[in-house]
Amino acid sequence: MKVIDILRATSGKISDESILDEKISEIKIDSREVCSGDVFVAIKGNKFDGHDFIDEALRNGALLVICSKHMNSKMSFIEVTDTTQALGMIAGYIIRKYKPTTIAITGSTGKTTTRNLIYHLFSHKYKCLTNEKNYNNKIGVPLTAFKLRKDVDFLILELGMNHLGEISYLSKMIKPNCAVITNIGSSHIGFLKSKENILKAKLEILDGMKDNLLFINGSDLLLKNLKGINIISSGEGPNDLQAYNVCGNLFSSSFNIRLKGSEYLIEVNLPYHLISDVLLSINVALYYGIDINEIIERLKTYKTFDKRMSILKDINNNTIINDCYNSSFESLTGVLKLLDDDSKKILILGSIKELGEYSKKIHASLKPYLDKIKNKKLILVGKEMRDIGVDALFFNNYSEVIDYLSDFDVRDTLILIKGSRSLKLENIYNYFISKKAH
Repeated sequence: MKVIDILRATSGKISDESILDEKISEIKIDSREVCSGDVFVAIKGNKFDGHDFIDEALRNGALLVICSKHMNSKMSFIEVTDTTQALGMIAGYIIRKYKPTTIAITGSTGKTTTRNLIYHLFSHKYKCLTNEKNYNNKIGVPLTAFKLRKDVDFLILELGMNHLGEISYLSKMIKPNCAVITNIGSSHIGFLKSKENILKAKLEILDGMKDNLLFINGSDLLLKNLKGINIISSGEGPNDLQAYNVCGNLFSSSFNIRLKGSEYLIEVNLPYHLISDVLLSINVALYYGIDINEIIERLKTYKTFDKRMSILKDINNNTIINDCYNSSFESLTGVLKLLDDDSKKILILGSIKELGEYSKKIHASLKPYLDKIKNKKLILVGKEMRDIGVDALFFNNYSEVIDYLSDFDVRDTLILIKGSRSLKLENIYNYFISKKAH
């Protein structure tokens, strides 16, 4: 890209027209990461203002600064009204320039798993780009789009939100060819007040869509009744792609599907409460021409990723399950339902956040699921977990848990660590790793 492209995208005011033909290396929002030839966008956040770091970006070699304040005329800058909005405008421009097939994924739970499954299935055959880390908001999605190049066939983007209007903004930015909605759960219900509003927020993914094609989990009570758009469903309906002969545990699953009169065995290294995400990814891959036999072989090689159901075996024969990326009522109970054997267990569970006035009720409704689990030690982290009303050890944070665990020799135990991201329970997982896990 050239500086002229940035100017066209943002419709801002440029300080130095002589650099319009200069080529841009990359677009950055972190001044520490800026290199020679980069564009630095001064984002204003809740806890920082990127304008305070412009001098550092220039010292590191920034070719151009995008800002919302009039700056020293000795540097080259484009002045815009809102730098975050400019970030989105540039991202949209880049996507329109390179024209990848764009798949947008959202849902209350399972969207990251579904996104990674689709990427895994597609990347064997096509050049693909997908979100890094948890880059699924109005900052992260543009940062992903900035890595787009003309040889990318598929742009596979997860879109997140916690308020109405956020997914609409992202959808209009990326203009997806198709969309995927995994489910409608209770995540962010504290902000949105009802599942019907959560559905409304997720359906905003259609606002910028080109081809009016939506893949849904047809087992979801709210999604299965959608009408008026082109829907491809997986789940329980008579025309859905369905899983049957389901077998599985916390670590892997197998099931059968039927396509055009033929039966196929699917095997994947995911717990069986995530089969709905697997079915969604299969449907998307089939639609875009990937052969079912290729899909079957690729699913066999799928691996979980950092903080999401990653599994470690340590030198004391403990099986440690790290699922600290986030938590919701649906995802937590999905895991708890799998703990029905007699093995020794330590459950380290953190609060579910962003539930607002529903927090006490939702946490209390975890009790019957926990009561059914045998042979367990229950460690609960966060003040909200005290609302469950179960016999447990309560801690305020991960540090207190680590202090407690350091006094014990834990052996031959299944250890589940799961909680909302803000609790940073992955530090407990790292504690076990530090004890020479392998």
